[in-house]
Amino acid sequence: MTRDDTRACQAAERQECLDAVLNSPARKKLVIGGPGTGKTFLFGQLLERNANGNNLAMTFIRRLVDDMAPELSEWAEVKTFHAFCKKTLHSRVGHVDLVPYLTEIISRDSELLEKGFGNFDCKIRMLEESSPEVAFYLKRGDYYGAVGFDDSVYRVLKHLRADPSILPSFDQIVIDEFQDFNPLEVAFIEELAKKGPILIVGDDDQAIYEGRSASAKHLRSVYMSGLFEVFDLPFCSRCPEVIINATHSIVSRAQARGYLHGRINKRYECFLGAKEADSIKYPRIVRAQCSTGRVIPKYIEKEILKIDDEDVADSYAEGKTYPTVLIVGHRQYLREVAKQLRGRYPHLLYSPSERTEYGINDAYEILLGDDSANLGWRILLELFCTPEQQKTVLARTEDGIGLLHLLAPEFLNRHLRVLKIIRAIRNGETLTPSSETGLREVVGRSFDQLIQHFAPKKEEAVPEVDETIPSILLTSFVGCKGLSGGHVFIIGANNGSIPKDPRHIRDIEISQFVVALTRTRKQCHIVSNKWLIAPVMNGERQRTYRESCFVTWVPRDMIENRGYLKANGLS
Repeated sequence: MTRDDTRACQAAERQECLDAVLNSPARKKLVIGGPGTGKTFLFGQLLERNANGNNLAMTFIRRLVDDMAPELSEWAEVKTFHAFCKKTLHSRVGHVDLVPYLTEIISRDSELLEKGFGNFDCKIRMLEESSPEVAFYLKRGDYYGAVGFDDSVYRVLKHLRADPSILPSFDQIVIDEFQDFNPLEVAFIEELAKKGPILIVGDDDQAIYEGRSASAKHLRSVYMSGLFEVFDLPFCSRCPEVIINATHSIVSRAQARGYLHGRINKRYECFLGAKEADSIKYPRIVRAQCSTGRVIPKYIEKEILKIDDEDVADSYAEGKTYPTVLIVGHRQYLREVAKQLRGRYPHLLYSPSERTEYGINDAYEILLGDDSANLGWRILLELFCTPEQQKTVLARTEDGIGLLHLLAPEFLNRHLRVLKIIRAIRNGETLTPSSETGLREVVGRSFDQLIQHFAPKKEEAVPEVDETIPSILLTSFVGCKGLSGGHVFIIGANNGSIPKDPRHIRDIEISQFVVALTRTRKQCHIVSNKWLIAPVMNGERQRTYRESCFVTWVPRDMIENRGYLKANGLS
């Protein structure tokens, strides 16, 4: 069969796969689709057929909603689980705040009240409904008038089980990334499926999230249940052929070694109608070992300079904007790359995720909206009182008494005066010397931070983007989900990093590597390093790194090996 014949056959079969889903009368449909196989396009086609209906599209992370919304919001409400549940709780119980740090607050309460409770989020996600931890968490959340991410879903699930009428019927429900769901979210979807026809999409090869009790077994269970009509989307319009072939090799090598047990077998082919030119232009994955981690940015910069104008223009093309360069790795590598490249590339974005914390700005923001809010006073209590004082006050809150009635009048009056000053600042009034003195007396070192946060923001002109300069995005193995890039660099590809222990590889690490690989639209570079920094001069040698075993799972004929690179060789 010629390439022309192959392209024609693929185009016809891809349309058949799409039509099979769209034309099926089944109320429950499951679509198995790998990276870049057109899942969002499928959602759009399905929802457009029912454009005047009450449709709902959901996934669980904000970035995927941001990707889906431009294409789907004309025909459906597009939400994360948490945003949808917050909205539902608003209609059910009135105003409620979704507070990312609520679990931190409640964990601290448990410690101060000597309850000995912990693992709140895990117990909610795993639906340990009879546990004292869940009961304590919900009671404290009620006291603070707030919900966290997981209990927002759990609270709606409880309401829905008790009274299904709290949600309307839907003409079509679509759910993305089912492989990343935990038992709580799966139970919620089971209830939601009673409200209308549902289409679920997932791929167990992309189950990459740790720490949120997610498991690919839920997708596999649905696949095997016989309750859903199953379809596939086999054609990838994102990745060149070598990326698809390397993915198959990694999966087959993993299975031969006893990993990925229970994996759903699926077709995954390069759609030549979209990717033939890139497949010819970039027939191999580049493999390079740098002497140290600090040499990696030099290698990347040298390779960026080789990216041609056509590839840069493609990354800015209307309707498919993506970073020209996507750099994926662990934080210690990303920080070094960002430090060395930021000054040279104005379109570089790196915002490492930080641990969820709360502080003085959060307290006053809450109290500006409601100066009796328990949560706002609770934060100030922690910031300005000793643990013993906190413990004494919090012990009395277990009876539901508001903090406004428990805190010392002097403490309350000082912070109410601060609120008055902040309101004036927010309204653009000039801070008087006496107000500044009073503010400094209360908030101390937080003064500058407070002023910067609450002062009216000046509108800054948005700089014009120079579309001749490559855009660069740095992200983690988990953070790259939902992204793609023209030229992808997987950095720090060492045993001890990815995977952490080559003798005890976890399925999730294989999936993280595959997800990083399949972000590639043009060419992928897999970059390891022998040392983190150069060996010291006195003869003591620090730990050496071996290239990730995952790289060796890619056949040599798919690799362009750049060998061992030192800093002076990249000058």
